[in-house]
Amino acid sequence: MGFIRSLSTGEGYSSTCTLRFAVRTPIHLLMACAKVPLDEQHVTDIIGPNGRERTLPALHPDRKEERCFLLYKPPPEKNLSAQTEEFLEQAQFISEDLDWLLSLPHDKFWCQVVFDESVQRCLDSYLSYAPRSLDVTLSLSSPAVADMQRCIHRSVFMVFLRMATHKESKENFITPEVFGEIIYNNFLFDIPKILDLCVLFGKGNAQLLHKMIGW
Repeated sequence: MGFIRSLSTGEGYSSTCTLRFAVRTPIHLLMACAKVPLDEQHVTDIIGPNGRERTLPALHPDRKEERCFLLYKPPPEKNLSAQTEEFLEQAQFISEDLDWLLSLPHDKFWCQVVFDESVQRCLDSYLSYAPRSLDVTLSLSSPAVADMQRCIHRSVFMVFLRMATHKESKENFITPEVFGEIIYNNFLFDIPKILDLCVLFGKGNAQLLHKMIGW
């Protein structure tokens, strides 16, 4: 069964959401000087055919990309052709979107995770439905399913790890106080999520997990 992806993010959002075709206007970004926290930076966009300028905070909803992340569904318990094909097709979209998210520069990454609600729905669905370490789901699935699951598993962990990092480099950082407000106000981490993260990623990732939740 194929999945058609759209830009809809309103009521009735489902995992059969997306393929998006964005018409992009070339934008020239003039960032503030280096070593200024992201929450204090502004950008100047040159938009439209007339080259009109506008200045926005670097963290602004207008700077996110129009992208719709699919909801995660767990692998099929049995190696049935139709179910396996459906899982692999949807999982491939999720994997590509997460890789794209991780490839974004610091400012664009934070605009996406803060202002794109579909990102958080995707991550939440993984925490809710991903196979736990004691599950036998993967042992019943095909090697292709297991490989795809491992790929998504790693990407989800890396996204959460990046979201838990207020300073990526001397040039790319957020004021700690503002970072805490972003985390709290946008529910990027809460107790249920932290518990799920520990269950899903605790084995073999103890040091990174401690860094993630021990701000």
